[in-house]
Amino acid sequence: MPPTRRPSPGSAMLHPLTLAAVALLVLNDHVLKAQWPSWWTGKLSDVAGLAMFPLLLQGLWEHLGARGREDFEPSRAVLHGCVLLTGLCFSAIQVSELAGDGWRWGLGLLQWLPRAMWALLTDAPRLPRVLPVAHVADAGDLLALPALWVALKVGGQRCAPRAAPNAGAPSSAPA
Repeated sequence: MPPTRRPSPGSAMLHPLTLAAVALLVLNDHVLKAQWPSWWTGKLSDVAGLAMFPLLLQGLWEHLGARGREDFEPSRAVLHGCVLLTGLCFSAIQVSELAGDGWRWGLGLLQWLPRAMWALLTDAPRLPRVLPVAHVADAGDLLALPALWVALKVGGQRCAPRAAPNAGAPSSAPA
């Protein structure tokens, strides 16, 4: 068997399924929704986002924790925490008006940062305002939650295999 390459911090974001989810999210949000707005294009973004976002969180956590250490190992507990946090937050913004408003303004603030930087670089007369993004709470979006399975599978492939029960126990079978 060829030697396996050790995963690096955030390397789950480079998995083909993760890259496909990011590409689908961008394509859907910037092209498909504008050309063919429908129930399906709304769900596509949810599925793509749920498939990749826990891995983005995991990658950020890994980069903050690894800081060039040679003994880096991805953590299954961190992966599970990122998947759980993503699922809970996604669910909350779909069923709670308060959580949905937090999402709208939080994402609006994130989008404001590059716009403000651009305004400063181009000597714009004033900085742009922070504006909330559009969001419609829809409990039907919870149908996309199984997409978290993709993040669990992709992220789990990087983690050390779990020891099987009795893996170190001597075998009683005759040789």
